[in-house]
Amino acid sequence: MSSLVKTRFAPSPTGYLHVGGARTALYSWLFARKNADNGKFILRIEDTDQVRSTAESAAGILSDLQWLGLNWDEGPVVGGAKNEYFQSMRLDLYNKHLAELLAKGLAYEAYESTAQLTAMRQAAEKEKRAFRYRRDMPGRQLAAQEGVKPVVRFAMPYKDITVNDLILGNVTVTGSEHDDIVIRKSDGFPTYHFAVVVDDHYMCITHVLRAQEHFMNTFKHIGLYEALGWLPPQHGHLPLVVNADNSKMSKREKAKAVRAEIQKAGIKDFTDLAAKSGLGLKDLQDFMAKKTDAVEFAVKLAPLLGPVSSGGLKLPEIDVQDFRRSGYLPEALLNFVALVGWAPGGDREIVSSQELLDLFSLDGIQKTPGRFDRKKLAWMNGEYIRKASLDRLLEVLEQFNAVTDYPIKKADRSVQREILTMYQERMVTLAEMAENARFFFEEPTMDPKAVEKFITKNDGRTFLQSAQAILSAVGGPWSKDNIAAPLEQVLALGEKRGAAAQPIRVAISGNSVTPPLLETLALLGRETTLVRMAKALAM
Repeated sequence: MSSLVKTRFAPSPTGYLHVGGARTALYSWLFARKNADNGKFILRIEDTDQVRSTAESAAGILSDLQWLGLNWDEGPVVGGAKNEYFQSMRLDLYNKHLAELLAKGLAYEAYESTAQLTAMRQAAEKEKRAFRYRRDMPGRQLAAQEGVKPVVRFAMPYKDITVNDLILGNVTVTGSEHDDIVIRKSDGFPTYHFAVVVDDHYMCITHVLRAQEHFMNTFKHIGLYEALGWLPPQHGHLPLVVNADNSKMSKREKAKAVRAEIQKAGIKDFTDLAAKSGLGLKDLQDFMAKKTDAVEFAVKLAPLLGPVSSGGLKLPEIDVQDFRRSGYLPEALLNFVALVGWAPGGDREIVSSQELLDLFSLDGIQKTPGRFDRKKLAWMNGEYIRKASLDRLLEVLEQFNAVTDYPIKKADRSVQREILTMYQERMVTLAEMAENARFFFEEPTMDPKAVEKFITKNDGRTFLQSAQAILSAVGGPWSKDNIAAPLEQVLALGEKRGAAAQPIRVAISGNSVTPPLLETLALLGRETTLVRMAKALAM
């Protein structure tokens, strides 16, 4: 490709960045970057939904894209005038072209109230026909009504429209299937359909890659391009991202998980739960009645449910932010997401960022939904962790600590490095490591089964008493070099090394699994080690 290529990613700031949106951004970024000097990737924030859009969500989306390494050439903070890439700041431009369409008779005001539109739809359903709003349809409200602010609708042409999709091929929608879409809402803001057409034209977008759920919108947009006298960009519609069981990978899964946990706990009076979560009682009741699936409600409720020791109920990972908090490496998540709906050829699974750039093409994108296999993602993340340098792991740990609050966050860098060294070959995510390493920083929660098996029974208490005596006699500084020989003496007490090692592990960590015992004791320190042994013996 030699001519200028401009792609864009245009999220709505109504929540965190969905992992499916991240894949769209990645494919758009790769397509632009394939063109080197002639390719540009644009970031635009589509915040015309004044009820649901927030500055916090917009900032979160930018942060997630930066974490993934998907840098943009034009957009917020980079290139152009300040706020130029926020739709809410471009109303004058939209209004100019709305006025143009109105003046040409290609758009018109519609005066129906919400109740009237609902009645019209219900009547169509009763007659078993599709409801399509057209300017010449019977029953339209032809005059303004008191208390009802009109919307502006686009007079969709009565003709067949064909889209030559870069992924799905040629598809035609007949003139009888169109409807006159709203292009300006009653609040004065343009709808998605209108703003996206105006922005893509003025930002000189040449290729639009977006999810297949937007495919039918493209015919509406082609009609608008023609009415405005503009050449439309080329479109490619990407397969949906679904769960391993083929269900839609939706943010509603979080609400569903929280409701199920509340029901499982047998909670029927929500007064106390509302107070602890900071939610209004009516909001919580509506949430439980499935009148809303608000993600923010699920996020507030989750810490109050499930095992408190591990931070409450673990919500399904849907948004990029979820995967950040779970401790996935950005390069691993990018690698995995790229393969959900696209094949690089061969049996490749671990594909570096440079290889993604070299191999990417629209020809490899499938038409059917791509399955998001979390087990494969976890495996892939573990592979990336084991291949990473300690310096790289320290970088991603710092990023992980910025969005989480595990005790390791407060440790100095040398301690963090030591813990990463101990866990690198055994961890799958940073969250798993941070949770397992809690005992280095705070009193462990003792696992009753581990205590019974390794301390109460099998001569565990005897081994622990001997270990305490031998280790407490260590002279000089408490270091790996100084405690290596005494620890070997302890381990030799059992017929098998584990017989003496496991009581120590349970005493110092609360369970029977730790990193190598020598390194663990050295980092834990003399005082903490001996005090925990004494407490275990006193149980």
